[in-house]
Amino acid sequence: MNITDMKLNESKVVTSFKGHSKDYINRLMDVGLYLDANITLIKRLAFDSLFLIEVDDIEICLRKKDAIKIEVT
Repeated sequence: MNITDMKLNESKVVTSFKGHSKDYINRLMDVGLYLDANITLIKRLAFDSLFLIEVDDIEICLRKKDAIKIEVT
């Protein structure tokens, strides 16, 4: 399952950053998105092309092409 499969207000744990480069993973970690982080899907925006998630009281907006590569359980 990935972020795009989540339902609104559903909480999951990040298990992998499949297909992302090391530089992009480092950028995600800089803004607070890391392995084993608890995330909640807050909103789907722009006809499901953007996903607003919450991690440790921080809101992060991800593009669909990036969110689809982040595995959660």
